[in-house]
Amino acid sequence: MEWTIHQIAMKTGIPKDTLRYYDKLGMISPKRHENGYRYYDDNDLSALQYVTVMKYAQFTLSDIKAMLSLSCDQPTAECNEIGKRILTTKVTELKQVVANYQNIIGLLEVLLPMIDGVETYSSNQERIEAYVKQVYEDIRQSKITQSSNGNENKE
Repeated sequence: MEWTIHQIAMKTGIPKDTLRYYDKLGMISPKRHENGYRYYDDNDLSALQYVTVMKYAQFTLSDIKAMLSLSCDQPTAECNEIGKRILTTKVTELKQVVANYQNIIGLLEVLLPMIDGVETYSSNQERIEAYVKQVYEDIRQSKITQSSNGNENKE
């Protein structure tokens, strides 16, 4: 099946300008008909779905492009090592993000009874501030770790 840029944008929810940018970066390579218009096929749709998932996981565009190229190129030891490094780093980062969110959920569960008036904020202020401080430090430390690994996501 083939889709125009408008149709694939509607189907994926990816803006047309972003689709053109992905094409410019070489992340996807839609076919062009004689009229010069881009036409996207099932392979392009799969690649765009992959890009969307990886962006949601906070991969950089360069990492996504590298991972996409692994599926297209003949695998080499160097390519496999690059892919392994990217994935290992991201798994570690995502585990830390999940842990941070679990801590935030714990904080929210502490705060929730206060809305119902079962407990009051002032009677738990010290406990809440300690919890917030710990979550803050965990988040801050994970950002420092990501930055020192060269994986700060600015794309």
